[in-house]
Amino acid sequence: MMDKALFIGVEHIGIKALDLEKAIQFYTKTLGFKFLYRIKPGEVELVFLELGGTVVELVEVIDGRRFEDGVVNHLAIRVSDIFKAIEHLKVQQVELTSSEPMALGEGRYNFFFRGPSGEKLELYQV
Repeated sequence: MMDKALFIGVEHIGIKALDLEKAIQFYTKTLGFKFLYRIKPGEVELVFLELGGTVVELVEVIDGRRFEDGVVNHLAIRVSDIFKAIEHLKVQQVELTSSEPMALGEGRYNFFFRGPSGEKLELYQV
């Protein structure tokens, strides 16, 4: 039986951005999103924006890797304990695309896996 408090909400929706600065301007100036923060935990820069309680993560496109996972790149699910959530996924025999959670700094972690149709999903712990 799954612990209902383990999966606690949608964290964000990741969207690929061919031109990150242009995308930031579009979402903030044209659509009224609030700029939250930007980080570069690896080779790709990420920008987080919010509108009406929904967070969108703009994912920088580099090296011609345009849309291998689609324009809407992933759905991130907020979890209370990422290690327990990963164990739950393993028990359910879910396809894991990461081997360990990645530390993003400031106590944040993420972990990627696939849904039943191959969709890219992310666990996110604050």
